[in-house]
Amino acid sequence: MPKRFARSHVRERAVIDIGSNSVRLVIYRLEGRATAPILNEKVLAGLGRGLSQTGKLNQEGVRRALEALKRYRLLVEAIGVENVHAVATAAIRDASDGSDFVQNVFDHTGFKVKILSGHEEGRLSALGVLAGAPGAGGVAGDLGGSSLELVALGPNGPGLAESWPMGPLALGMIEPFDGASIQLSIERFLRQSEVLKRFKGCAFHAVGGAWRAIAKIDMITRNYPLQVLHNYAMSRAEAITICEFIAGQSRQSLERIDGAIGKRAETLPYAAGLMRSLLDFGAFEQVIISSHGLREGILLEDLSPEERAQDPLVAGAMAMVGQDPRMREFGEALFWWTLPLFEDLPPVFPDQRDEILRASACMLADVGAILHPDDRARIAFEIVLRAPYPAASHSERVFLARASARRYGAKLDEIESKLVSRLLDAERLVRADALGATIRLGAEISGRSARLLTQSTLKFEANKLMLSTQPSFRGLMTEQVVKRLNQLGNILKIPVEIQAN
Repeated sequence: MPKRFARSHVRERAVIDIGSNSVRLVIYRLEGRATAPILNEKVLAGLGRGLSQTGKLNQEGVRRALEALKRYRLLVEAIGVENVHAVATAAIRDASDGSDFVQNVFDHTGFKVKILSGHEEGRLSALGVLAGAPGAGGVAGDLGGSSLELVALGPNGPGLAESWPMGPLALGMIEPFDGASIQLSIERFLRQSEVLKRFKGCAFHAVGGAWRAIAKIDMITRNYPLQVLHNYAMSRAEAITICEFIAGQSRQSLERIDGAIGKRAETLPYAAGLMRSLLDFGAFEQVIISSHGLREGILLEDLSPEERAQDPLVAGAMAMVGQDPRMREFGEALFWWTLPLFEDLPPVFPDQRDEILRASACMLADVGAILHPDDRARIAFEIVLRAPYPAASHSERVFLARASARRYGAKLDEIESKLVSRLLDAERLVRADALGATIRLGAEISGRSARLLTQSTLKFEANKLMLSTQPSFRGLMTEQVVKRLNQLGNILKIPVEIQAN
């Protein structure tokens, strides 16, 4: 963890993604590694429909796409976004009239559209996965309307990349879904994949709306308590079960499970069958859903080296508290004030994540400051649990939310106890409570002042939890401070003592 929490200026970026099926505009607010969508619009234009038969873009799709892009031009101008990345993928690069379409877009909207190669699309999508899950390893698979990109993920970023014409539109798939007739095509392509041969048994990071829909159905059928798709993980057995279930369903049956699936239900059985085959050919042990992909990869590549070096979870927590310097200074002071207590405790998360989570929790210490005292704990829990920061697993989200609720005095079992008990083991639960109680103590003793917080220390000493300060600051040690210290001691099951040296 750096000695100084990185500060970055706030700006906005727009990404226009012209795909085989959809045309989407997302406007992001960026603050270093922290990215948050502030506008997200999509039109299902269907540019790639019929492409495999005609070799050209669907004309109704062209009309719908141009209508959407004209609107997007008005939106980015009204909002004042100057930096716009417009890219086109498989259908446009494969169609004989793709270049004509790009020129038409420029003539009508002024957007300069870059047609991405399959390799470049895969690389950027894999970068997006890494933006949402730093340190991710295995294989990223981005399924669009016309293509499937497979990219190896390693410690140095995206590696070997492949692009295959395996999107449902490229294969000319229409209802009713005939799994047997299309399986031969899937297997013929996957047998040729060097990525699958060389990276067997890794995690598979699934990118794309169809695979997110599969995960959503899995959440529903398993009564999963946290409806956040990003970093939702399925074991190999769980993924096989849900894929085989979906592959055998009709569109109407899928819509009865979740009506929000809408038009995606038409191609969902194909996506499930493809994932099932990937699990076999890649021998993947786990499927992890990424809500980040091509668009976030474009943003990540646009960052400075200093911004890329930031931890995205800490950056996201800082962005959540806004630009108030007092809140940020207090969060940073809390991180260092809590260090002597937590540095000697055994880690409860792998890969040094404990420190990152503690830094994030400290930065979020005032997330409920303006809320009514009766509601702070409950609302802070929900805000932190569902916040748009990317780089947190589901158990880490619950850990941070639990710590925030305890920071505001939530009792042990009054906030989403079923969710917490399902996603946090006993050791992590105690650590979250201890972290929240420590932050609560720090806020109490200092009045949420970074300067006053530094006049006290909290550490283990002589088998006790010792809170000390200089005699001139003894006035900080009120009855409420003693109460908060005792609460922390009870959680850690250790005696406490106050000293004024």
